[in-house]
Amino acid sequence: MKRIRRMTAALLSVLAVFLLLPLQALAAGSIDLNQDVSLTISYQDGNTPLVGAEFDIFLVATVDEYGELTTTKDFAQFHVNIRGKDDEAWRTLASTLEGYVLRDAISPADSAKTNDKGLVSFPTNGKSLKAGLYFVLGHRHTQNGYRYDPAPFMVMLPGLDKENNIWAYDVTVNAKFDSSQIPDNPDDNTIDRKVLKVWADDGHEKDRPKEVIVQLLRDGKVYDTVTLNAANNWRYTWTALNDRYTWTIVEKELEGYTVEVTREGITFVVTNTYNEEIPDEPTPTAPTTPDKPTTPTKPTLPQTGQLWWPVPVLIAAGLLFVVIGLVRRRGAVDEE
Repeated sequence: MKRIRRMTAALLSVLAVFLLLPLQALAAGSIDLNQDVSLTISYQDGNTPLVGAEFDIFLVATVDEYGELTTTKDFAQFHVNIRGKDDEAWRTLASTLEGYVLRDAISPADSAKTNDKGLVSFPTNGKSLKAGLYFVLGHRHTQNGYRYDPAPFMVMLPGLDKENNIWAYDVTVNAKFDSSQIPDNPDDNTIDRKVLKVWADDGHEKDRPKEVIVQLLRDGKVYDTVTLNAANNWRYTWTALNDRYTWTIVEKELEGYTVEVTREGITFVVTNTYNEEIPDEPTPTAPTTPDKPTTPTKPTLPQTGQLWWPVPVLIAAGLLFVVIGLVRRRGAVDEE
């Protein structure tokens, strides 16, 4: 009987530790969908503000009070994975969505240009933003003899400030970019672009399509279309492209597969992953901002599409049932 008491006391001590966790995790609570959300982008090259640079934001998924995301109509048609696990996944998602947004000329939720401090804030006058997952697309900007190409990124509004366990409804991020000096004769400069198809479909090679269609976009417009297949080793190279323009690629939608587009130097890598089962309405994770552009409190979000608070509660409940089961079992043994 004493051993039963000691075992029970030990398990109850562990249980008490876990019961303390929700007190902190519950502090964030549910998302207040009635509270306004905003996004501020800081765009600077060192200490030099980049003035007059244009940014568009697109609502990819709405969010409910519990942190669950629902893809919007404009983006539900694309076979992409918005269940990001880390910053790299969000960068890949943004890179993939860029081509679709440009090709299909999807209308942004809002657009604005940076001010004399290199800042741009959303929503702009007369508009409002819904809580949810946003895709941010910047346009090429020239200043002081340089051109700047901002990297597209994803951002969640509101963001969860993990350090203080509160929802941050006003989010600020630092936009990343590639920069290069404008040549004296831009039309004389040419570049090459490559595309490589990668299949992530182990065990399902027989389901693989015999070919896929890839489109090359010049400043967002379809410039060329190529077919990739086994005959050309699922790759293609465009040569002597005018460096004056921005070049992007997009794959035509492929049923049964999700698509990811990443860029490695001059090569666009298009990866298709076989879907065992395609859900009708995905409930993706709520992401952090790629490359950790931060709010003043560096918010991060859960990776399961839910708030953190159910986790310790479920653990505590499980331990409680374990304690009850052990006590009952030991009691039954003693009676025998």
